[in-house]
Amino acid sequence: MKSKLPNFLVVGAAKCGTSSLHNYLNQHSDIFMPTYNKEGMKVKEPRFLIKDLVQNRLPQGVWDWGEYKALFDNIENQKCIGESTVLYLYFYEHAIKNIKKYLGDDVKIIIMLRNPIYRAYSAYSFASRTMQENQSFKDAIDSSYTRYENDISVSPMILYKEFGKYADMVEAYQKNFTNVHVVLYDDFIENTTQEVKKVFDFLGVEGEKVNTKKVVNSGGKKWKSLFIKQILMGNNLFKRIFKILFPTKLRFLLKEMLKNIFMVKVDEIDDDVKNELLLYFKEDIQRLENLINKNLSEWKK
Repeated sequence: MKSKLPNFLVVGAAKCGTSSLHNYLNQHSDIFMPTYNKEGMKVKEPRFLIKDLVQNRLPQGVWDWGEYKALFDNIENQKCIGESTVLYLYFYEHAIKNIKKYLGDDVKIIIMLRNPIYRAYSAYSFASRTMQENQSFKDAIDSSYTRYENDISVSPMILYKEFGKYADMVEAYQKNFTNVHVVLYDDFIENTTQEVKKVFDFLGVEGEKVNTKKVVNSGGKKWKSLFIKQILMGNNLFKRIFKILFPTKLRFLLKEMLKNIFMVKVDEIDDDVKNELLLYFKEDIQRLENLINKNLSEWKK
């Protein structure tokens, strides 16, 4: 019996609404997307097709071909089979080679893009909620690539500027695959139902009503102080006692409660840093406009 494998992929970019789109697609009766592996562990992003580049850096992922195939064992009669891994966009050369090797040339590709300045700041804000990032945004964007190159424990997600130079990534997918659909984050936020319907049309499934109210993996908040973050997020005695005393579900509820108490809305991007990033991205944005035939003038302000 032939294995059932993905015939479409959501390849990125990170912090552009991919988690929410994954959730909406997974509600459709004719679409299958894995959420858990056979051990019951959450694996929304398998990362298998770039495993050689990230398995030593990231704690979660599917690194074995047999395990990857098993993610799709529970498929019934769904027409569309997919998975979402945002790092497939940045590591496009490796990903494209392995998509063709393991899944074939006819895979449909979905790309979500966001103003690269705000995407970078969103990624930075998200990383700042963990122990991965303790610098100011200005220092972080200046040092992230060096930190990534020099420290194997650093996640690729800190490549704040590099992740936003989309043109080469998009062009490579367009050249290698016949069916590539681009969703712009602003359109997705402003008219979610319409943009999800466009994705359904792209995948060739009938439109169905799905719950688009829930936003998954939303950001926009930061810890009130570094001290509080270190207490709640660091590897310390408090955290070890917390794990011993409370079961997993209760820990999750308590963490959410503590976040509501000790987190506040992130600051606006400093104008000088914003202008620096605009200069960095401007040429790439102009190239991207031609590639996707979209007016991105709002990104250049």
